[in-house]
Amino acid sequence: MLRLYGTICKVLEKAAGFACLALMACIVVAMACQIFFRYALNTPLSYTDEISLVSLTWLTFIGAGWIYRKRSHIAVELVAGKDNNSVLSRSLDVIGQIAVVTILVILASQALELMPRALKLKLGTMELSRFVMHFLPLMIGCALIILFAIEHCLNSLTGKREEDNITATSASE
Repeated sequence: MLRLYGTICKVLEKAAGFACLALMACIVVAMACQIFFRYALNTPLSYTDEISLVSLTWLTFIGAGWIYRKRSHIAVELVAGKDNNSVLSRSLDVIGQIAVVTILVILASQALELMPRALKLKLGTMELSRFVMHFLPLMIGCALIILFAIEHCLNSLTGKREEDNITATSASE
């Protein structure tokens, strides 16, 4: 069961990585079109800024989930030191993951509570709702991080190493 959950998380990580790549490309293409149309053709496009803004927002939240799974986010290692497999280190890690999940559940529930109002507010020339702009990517990012934090908790509790997920080295090395 744990292996299946790990496989699902790995697939979600890959999908998030590809989504981040596509969103980054979307930002670059939208800004290139804006520059070309504004300065070469002297007819600026009205929606490229909004496309870039929406793409950046989605990139931020989906990228946060992707980076969390890869363990490439900023971390402070006060107690863990070199022995990441000690009982104290694993216990503190599980407590930290539970805190992350708790905060993200509260954040996502607040976003759900604001959803009816956010659906009514429209954004600029594309008339996207604030829900699509801010709250939906926030909830997707929260869901990704929660899933990956649960995976990390399960791995810590069972003593399984996550060497394939870790891309960054610690500051102490």
